[in-house]
Amino acid sequence: MPEVRHGYNTRQRQAVFDFLARHADHYLSVDDVFGSLREEGSKVGRTTAYRTLEALARDGVVAKVISPSGGESRYRLIDPAHPDEGQLVCLGCGKVLALDCHMLEDLHEHVRSDHGFRIEFSRTVLYGYCDDCQVAHPGASPADADAAPAGESGFHA
Repeated sequence: MPEVRHGYNTRQRQAVFDFLARHADHYLSVDDVFGSLREEGSKVGRTTAYRTLEALARDGVVAKVISPSGGESRYRLIDPAHPDEGQLVCLGCGKVLALDCHMLEDLHEHVRSDHGFRIEFSRTVLYGYCDDCQVAHPGASPADADAAPAGESGFHA
């Protein structure tokens, strides 16, 4: 696994980074990272997990998104091979899919020319439901995700 390259590195910070690398297909909350590392026997504290995630986000190594319901932030390791891709985030299970579609160029051009606004695709996140969650929860809507208990992300290590 690559090492944390930014700032002061410790075993705990490396453990957070390595955990993100193993779960790069999900956005994870601080509690997801902290709880799962604790279950694995790591001595990483919640504050260390939070500070490490925030530092990695500041350094551009991790993408940070805020829950559409205004809840806790979630973090995901940015794929260095595709740093400018947007993301599709499932509100049901937390799965992340790359938003790499030629139709986005048409949207970008429209927004730029008609609205004078340039979209930053690397920070673009669209929320919805993946195929599996649509089958498991027919009729699920974004309002359903807002009603989920706080801290419940659907992530299971």
